[in-house]
Amino acid sequence: MTHSPDHPNLLDVEIRDLSHEGDGIGQSEGRIVFVGGALPGERVETRLVGGSRGMLRGELRTLHQASPERRQPPCILAADCGGCSLQHWSDPAQAQWKEQKVQQSLNRLGGISLEVEPILAAEAVLGYRNRAIIPIQWGPNGFKAGFYRRHSHDVVNMNHCLVLDPRLDELIAPLKEDLEATGWAPYNEESRTGVLRHLVLRIGANSGEILLGLVVRDASLDEATVLAEEWMERWPQVVGVVLNHQPKPTNTLLGPHNQLLAGRPWLLERFADRTFQIGLDTFFQVHTAQAERLIPLLRQHLALQPGQVLLDGFCGIGTLSLPLLSPGVRLIGIEQQASSVERARDNARLNGLEQAEFVAGGVDQRLGEWLPMADALLLDPPRKGLSESLCTAIASEAPARVAYVSCNPATLARDLQRLTATGQLKLESVQPLDFFPQTSHCEALALLVSSAG
Repeated sequence: MTHSPDHPNLLDVEIRDLSHEGDGIGQSEGRIVFVGGALPGERVETRLVGGSRGMLRGELRTLHQASPERRQPPCILAADCGGCSLQHWSDPAQAQWKEQKVQQSLNRLGGISLEVEPILAAEAVLGYRNRAIIPIQWGPNGFKAGFYRRHSHDVVNMNHCLVLDPRLDELIAPLKEDLEATGWAPYNEESRTGVLRHLVLRIGANSGEILLGLVVRDASLDEATVLAEEWMERWPQVVGVVLNHQPKPTNTLLGPHNQLLAGRPWLLERFADRTFQIGLDTFFQVHTAQAERLIPLLRQHLALQPGQVLLDGFCGIGTLSLPLLSPGVRLIGIEQQASSVERARDNARLNGLEQAEFVAGGVDQRLGEWLPMADALLLDPPRKGLSESLCTAIASEAPARVAYVSCNPATLARDLQRLTATGQLKLESVQPLDFFPQTSHCEALALLVSSAG
């Protein structure tokens, strides 16, 4: 690192890694420097734009030495839009870095020496996302809908998104045009005025059914039902339009209340030989094809036999556990969100799986009730991972086989250390999977077995 004598806010920095947000990481006089758009192995000039004790943030100004894996991003908005952070890096390099990220997290954060499996890279690296939540704003030139600029709440206006399923992508421009024509005012975060907050698009990647949603500050939208019916008539693949009420002045994307405007409040999707209802606020992996690759790995490890019990913590709508059921295998799923529990029960009935039971409640509070009877445990927690008390409870009452699906290598490493600390659970393997091409996010599947045999 060197300072420019004429411009003290300019630094030459060697980039050695990426942050979890996809920014290049360098070092300056003992402080970490984050440089947006820089890649590992590059030497760049960066203009400092902010920082605090121990950390500086800069913008890429000049590329002195480029990575051989740097490329021209396929999307013209990639430099501005915050939806993707790695489009300027080759797809093999992205996948390799994600594998290394999981490995380093295990080693450095978890003290785990196990070598991870080669990453399961995605075949579809563009056009894979089955959902988009698109913020809406007023701009200097009028109505804007797109994604936030990185590290800001300023919307980059767009009409196309290359990582979005093409069947959704083709709807963005006409939907924006219709919404602008209504005269409904976009929500203003500063004044807390306006109505329209987000446009939501969901598709069943395998079924082709589409669900549309409008997130609004309140329910006073004149002619909303008329517009919804027009959309369903114009696009036969649209099976429902939902109004979501989010009145709070927070960053929470979706509110707790949905109002059906037209059609039905869910789409049907075929996933891993099961049929699922997916609502506007349902958690469902955004890369359907990659998520389906988890199922045979789970089947092989959990090896469920008639008479056994599968316990699914953070079960959502039963996405991962319902495909694992075979005759004689009982499922108990636990989920905090009551609407997801109802959807999971509907999905079990839809697939004729009477041996599936779903209960509402916090996993920390309710998992212990069922652990003693579980032969296998499936965990798919949010990014924050498991609480220390939950790890202790699982380790002390360890089922024969445990599968942990994680979207955060750092919390996965921490939790695996806790789960294996007493020796009652042994880590067998960790399989990275790329569910989010063009971004810095990575999924991983950890498989554990009880040392009791």
